[in-house]
Amino acid sequence: MAETLTVPRDLVLRLRARLPAVTREHLFDCYAISETTWTKLRDGKPIKRSTLDRILHRYERLIAHAA
Repeated sequence: MAETLTVPRDLVLRLRARLPAVTREHLFDCYAISETTWTKLRDGKPIKRSTLDRILHRYERLIAHAA
């Protein structure tokens, strides 16, 4: 079974700050995640480690692009 973990609230808020809007399109374009995954993040429910790794990789790209 895949390893899961709960993402700290401060990280969820930083991810949210980089989204133009919380829509299906922006979630996928920015982080390659679904609304279901976003809801889990927002609600403090566990997600797969591989999903978090992908989100963080894309978040770092967004930060680098903005700099």
